[in-house]
This record gives sequence, C-alpha cells and structure tokens, in this order.
Amino acid sequence: MSTSFTLSKREAASKVYVTQCTTTSDVNRRPHIIITDHHFNQTVDIIIPTEAYESVAGLSPVLSGRKCREDWQYHHVTAPLGYFFKPEFLNQHIKKDNCLVLSLAEIDTEDVYCIYDGTLRLSLRKETYERVGLQGKASKFSKSRFNVEINLRSPNFLPGHKGFDKLIRAVDNSPLRHPVPFLICVFSSVDSSPILPDYFHATTYPQSYTCTHIPDAVIVPQLSPFRSAIKLAEPSYHSISKKDKEEYVDEVVKEGLLHILEWTSLLGLKSERIQFKKSIDSLLSTYSVFHDGDEENTPIGNKVTKISIQGFLTSKVTKQVFDDLIRYLPAKSWATMTVYGFQDAPVSWGSDEHSYLIGGENDYTIVIKPQEPGDAERSLLAFEVVGSNDSHS
Repeated sequence: MSTSFTLSKREAASKVYVTQCTTTSDVNRRPHIIITDHHFNQTVDIIIPTEAYESVAGLSPVLSGRKCREDWQYHHVTAPLGYFFKPEFLNQHIKKDNCLVLSLAEIDTEDVYCIYDGTLRLSLRKETYERVGLQGKASKFSKSRFNVEINLRSPNFLPGHKGFDKLIRAVDNSPLRHPVPFLICVFSSVDSSPILPDYFHATTYPQSYTCTHIPDAVIVPQLSPFRSAIKLAEPSYHSISKKDKEEYVDEVVKEGLLHILEWTSLLGLKSERIQFKKSIDSLLSTYSVFHDGDEENTPIGNKVTKISIQGFLTSKVTKQVFDDLIRYLPAKSWATMTVYGFQDAPVSWGSDEHSYLIGGENDYTIVIKPQEPGDAERSLLAFEVVGSNDSHS
C-alpha cells in the first residue's frame, strides 16, 4: 500500500511520500530503490533499542563502527573540473570502477557539478551555460539555470573523439576552469578505497561514527496506523456510507503516518517530549505520542541507542547499513533509519532535478516494525521527504 501527501496546504510546502512495504520486496521496488537511487548522502541516523544494539554490534562491523574506522573514507580537494577527465582518474575511477563526486557550492546561486554512475551533471547559471557551449536543458525551477548531462562511460568518450574534445575545450576555456572544492568517494569491488592521483593533493577523512546510549526510556507508539484507522472509522452511534468511511480512514492514516514521522524526528533529537514518564508543560508543547488507546497497544518505554554515520556516503554504504540492520535486528525489535541528503546537490533520487529555494530537503526515513508472530517477513514504513523545488515523485 502506498500513499503520498504534503506537510501543509501551502504551495511551497515540502512533500512526503509514504510506502508500506516489506523486507523481502523486489530489489527494483521500495524500500530498496529509495536507498540505491539516493546518490549523495551526508548522514545516516539509526535509532535502535539498546538491548537490540548490544546483540547486533558484535555481529555487524557496520553497526559497530568497524567499517567506518577501517574501510570507509572520502576525500576533500580543491581542483578544476578538468582534473576528473585526465586519464589517471577517468580510466581508473569513472570507466573502470566507480566514483562519486560533488562540488561544494550553493545550488540556487552558483554552478554545481556532480558525477555519479559514470554520468557528469552540470547545474549552471545562465551566464556560465552560454559561455560553456555544451548542449543542455533549461531547469524546471528557474529560467536562469540550465542542466547538462554527459555519459562519461560512452565508448566514444575518449581523447580524439568529438564529444570528449568538446568537453575538454569547454572546461578549459570557460568559468569551469576555476578550481572549486569537491567531495570525492572512490571505491572498488574490495572494501579498501583506491588512492586518488597525486595531482589532486587530497585530504582524506574516515566516515565519522558515533554511538550514543540515551539513558531515559522513550515512548514507542503504535506503528500500524492503518489498523487503527479502520477501527476508528467504525462509529457505534450511527452508520456511514462506504465513501465517507474510506475518506475518513484515509485522513486518519495520513495523520497517523505523519505522527510516526514526527516521532522519528524527535527520537533523533533526543527530545524530552517522547521520554517515558516525562511531563512537558502544555504551554510549551501539545505533542503527545500517538496511539489508539487500546490497552494492548498502550505505549511502552524503551531505552534506545542512536548510531550516526557522517561524511560523504555512497548509496552502496547506506544499502549495506540497511541490509545489516535487517539481517541482525532481533525479530521482536523495532528500528528507524534516517538518511539526510546534501541540500545543494543538483539531483535527489536518480536523475531527478533538485534545487533549494526555501528548502532543500531530500531525506528519507525507514521505520522497521517488529515482526508479527507467524509472519515470514517484517513490515516497513518508508518516508521520502523532498522540498518543493524537486522533481522527485
């Protein structure tokens, strides 16, 4: 079951797309494509009951942080764009293996470049685009920006061929020749990261890993708003039409899903508003953890652990985090995984154009529910949150 809705009725509001799925979903469907198509990631936050963390940390080098310290790294360089088309980088990291490259600039006011899956994408100001001389398309969100895409893995993208030589002339004789800061992640089929060519003069960083045990128990709500909505749509005092019932169920489901998303955000902030037996003055906050009031579904208190991995993370890394979480999480436990994208990246998911304007969100949260007795698979809730200037849908 899938549904989408906006956070408010304002035209500029962020959008939230919600999917109910399972751990055994087809790899070409959600939640897997949410993870693998989201190229530029800066933070992964995992919230997990402390008991569950203690049991998985010894099994997973990812969730214990050993991968971050030993194998996962990224690089910071200041260089002209043309450095990426020299044979040492082009043949070794773009054509042969894989790499992820993102320039550090503001998407609404500056030129931004990225490379992913062998594709160069340029998000250019109008004045730069007119001087570069490469074929592109106007931005969907601004009349003063243009996007250019070039397949760097094309068999014809070699020195001496028209397309290659045209790109080299463009980057050497336009504003693209100026050095700019980049983040780079290069990787191969083995765990260790290949070395960048010396001419980059790169500074290398490990992906940052932190693990925080939150001492105060938090309230865990009912994680199945669909079940609650159907029950709430059965008033005992009069009958309602099928259409009205369906509309009511839909609204209650949306409210419940949004409440779960808000709860995951408060979890990440370690807010007192969701801590067990903590009282917050209603003048400061009217928030309370959503549940349907049944005795069997009364919220319980769990001590939780927060894992944060930060840096420049590829979708291969975030997929490995998710796979280990599913593989080692005890059946009776729940967990949340929130991934934050770069707000100034020129794309969000796949090749969907992304811009900032008043909000550059391109994040997702996956809520992993406890496995119900007798079920062969876990149920998940996947939330995709995007700003108004984003073509992802």
